[in-house]
Amino acid sequence: MIRKIVTSLKQFRRTYEDQKLGRQLVGTDQHGNLYYQYYDQNGKPTKRMSERTDKMAPFVDPLWEEWIRHLKDKPYTEEERIELEKQQRAYKTKVNEYEQKDAEMMKQFKKSNKTWNANNK
Repeated sequence: MIRKIVTSLKQFRRTYEDQKLGRQLVGTDQHGNLYYQYYDQNGKPTKRMSERTDKMAPFVDPLWEEWIRHLKDKPYTEEERIELEKQQRAYKTKVNEYEQKDAEMMKQFKKSNKTWNANNK
């Protein structure tokens, strides 16, 4: 019961602060950081900022960084995030496969090179 009251008060305080500062919560990331769009008195968007949950952590999600720096008009949706993560995993898998093949080719090359050097002495 008390927890619900405290949560409600926190939400009310955040909403009041948002209105007072002329900002709107746009979203959060997996680390709990909050991302805001600020507006001027006429309702025109002015700036975008993040509020970090851990003030000492230097990390801001790169996908949100694109939005903050105005490289993207709208933040990524959850579906877009999931698709990008799938693409990254597939890319990492391909890189690992390539590195394994490359290591095997180098072993074969060194092996054949030793044989060739031994025959030509």
